Amino acid sequence: MAGKRNILILMPSLRAGGAERTLINLLQKVDSSRFNVDLFIISKKGPYLNDIPEYVNTTFFFNNDFISRVFGYMHRKYNAGWFFRKKMQRIEKRYDVGIAYLDANFTELLFYTDKIEKRVAFIHSSYKTHDNYERFYSREGYNRKLRKNRYSKLDALYFVSEDAMEEFIEVFGEYPKMNVIYNMVDKESVLHKSKSDHGEKIKSPFCFSAVGSLMEVKGFDRLIRAAGILKDKGYSFTIELAGAGEEEANLRRLIKNLKLEDTVFLRGFLSNPYPLMKNSDVFVMSSISEALPTVLCEAMILGLPTLVTNCSGCRGLVNSGEYGLMAEHSDEDLAEKMRLYMEQPQLLEHYRKKSKERSKLFDDKRILESYYKIFEGKL
Repeated sequence: MAGKRNILILMPSLRAGGAERTLINLLQKVDSSRFNVDLFIISKKGPYLNDIPEYVNTTFFFNNDFISRVFGYMHRKYNAGWFFRKKMQRIEKRYDVGIAYLDANFTELLFYTDKIEKRVAFIHSSYKTHDNYERFYSREGYNRKLRKNRYSKLDALYFVSEDAMEEFIEVFGEYPKMNVIYNMVDKESVLHKSKSDHGEKIKSPFCFSAVGSLMEVKGFDRLIRAAGILKDKGYSFTIELAGAGEEEANLRRLIKNLKLEDTVFLRGFLSNPYPLMKNSDVFVMSSISEALPTVLCEAMILGLPTLVTNCSGCRGLVNSGEYGLMAEHSDEDLAEKMRLYMEQPQLLEHYRKKSKERSKLFDDKRILESYYKIFEGKL
């Protein structure tokens, strides 16, 4: 159709992460009569592959995840991007906007073709507190390389929270066009899916829920140790933890060592975690670093009282304790805040109301209009 703008969106994969889920939320809302969307995915991997809308043209760089990781490592470590350059240079269609939806080393693929008019990236991480900060971003040589070869070449940078933008500026400096756009959460879908009867019914005096990739940065080991502190003090409760990832074996070992098999339950990846969340008493996010945690937004939409650790994205959403309890980064303080919720019913009711109040931030229509302005080159 004449007049439709061509949009290229680049993603490493569609693994079980918050950024990947919000991209699917966005794609399912886009008006396909106004925009042609081509999705370039490096690795054909992840549970959200089946959720890509039919109107989206999808290209996979690799069908094998191991091979994609080898080429990705070569590209990151040795700047050996010949394969990616060749792939991008074969592009024949002209794109009005090219979007690296999850900023990473693959963002630079946008520069490997002259068929893109405007190039932008979305920052879904808090770089100052990211686990890669000490290893990479704090090193002057690597930092300078990113500023010169990536960020100064982009036409715009978009951040999923004010905290994420502030931390980025601390690490990489300011650039002419920087804006904050919240993620697409899809409130209607979250509420609808939460009514599903699928999944086990929670049977415990008090239940905490947690959802996220089983990675070090999510701090689930701290949550488990906090559970151990409370159990040793005689409290009866359960933690329902939904997610999959590289730390699963370590977390299971920790649960066994602390004799918490009847208290902490790892439920694996759930395509619909919302009934589990809705049926719990409190949602916990124990992360070390976040930019804008999608699942915390979803918990607030469900009207759940929340407990978060004092990290950038979480701190901003609960406004340092106004909209949810906030614990410092210690096992003892996290356990103490969990205890407060278990012992004070009035606290549960207070933060239940505060979550519903805060969820008004996530206005899908307004956020979608911001994306349309990006697609049209107006933002």
